[in-house]
Amino acid sequence: MSENDKIIPYLSDDDLDKLIMDIEGKELVQAPAGIERNVISFIEHKKRRKTVEFSKYCLRVGFAVAAAIALVCIVPFIPDPGVSIASREEVVRERNVISRDEFLQGKSIMTREEVLNKRSGALDLEKAESYIQTQMQSLFE
Repeated sequence: MSENDKIIPYLSDDDLDKLIMDIEGKELVQAPAGIERNVISFIEHKKRRKTVEFSKYCLRVGFAVAAAIALVCIVPFIPDPGVSIASREEVVRERNVISRDEFLQGKSIMTREEVLNKRSGALDLEKAESYIQTQMQSLFE
């Protein structure tokens, strides 16, 4: 279907007046029997269903609020189960953690200058560079 086929043309004023006169001139059609009763009962049924659903929702919310209030009131009176949580100091005392000085006692510790003098950074870089070059040459051979 093209775009022109989808467009519903509007009636001109003359055609619209003619249609109105034809409809008004004819005898009215009788509505089906019981349609009013059916429509009203359908509307009442919808209203009742909405009311019942809202009542159920209100009951659920009410019970949830009552349960929350009951918990808030009851919890302070529940006896302590006897389980205690140890403090940080108690845990440290139980684990026998040794201090830094005790750990380093008897070990020789080099100073910063001694470490820097022992290992020359330039020498290490030269060794690494030569190692990488030999590995690359062995890959291409």
